[in-house]
Amino acid sequence: MSKSAAFVTVHEVQNPSTAELIKSILESAGIECFIPDHNLGLLYGGALGLKIQVRPEDVEKANTIIAQLDL
Repeated sequence: MSKSAAFVTVHEVQNPSTAELIKSILESAGIECFIPDHNLGLLYGGALGLKIQVRPEDVEKANTIIAQLDL
């Protein structure tokens, strides 16, 4: 099973810097994050969209944190 299969998308952004910021904030809250298309996002400037993914058991907590962000 691939790493991304164990993760659920909680948010999607176009900007690679924003994706990294959200990932950093979630990780600082103890939530393991994964951005499956991170390298493509860097190449194409997020034109394809960057998904922020977390483990299923962290979805609710991640959504609460993301909802509080002013991005």
